[in-house]
Amino acid sequence: MWVSAGMAFRLTYNDGQESDYDDDTKWEVDGGVLKLGRGDGDWSVLVSPGHWATLELGKGGNGKKDDGEKKDKKENKDKKEDDEDDEDDEDD
Repeated sequence: MWVSAGMAFRLTYNDGQESDYDDDTKWEVDGGVLKLGRGDGDWSVLVSPGHWATLELGKGGNGKKDDGEKKDKKENKDKKEDDEDDEDDEDD
């Protein structure tokens, strides 16, 4: 696990490029689209599902340590599909 003071998370793109972000950057994954910005709901960067691979949560500037949790678009997509399947089953 990587940990660096001041970094809240690391974004890895499909081509292997990595970018580190601090606690001031907010993020959200919506349907595989990674949204980045300086405030919740105030997104200035949108990264399509075909361009990013993983988010690694690390130790941010607030001194809290995460266990290196990874978020990837496949897990998010699988969860969304499961939720949609559950909704379909309720209609039967």
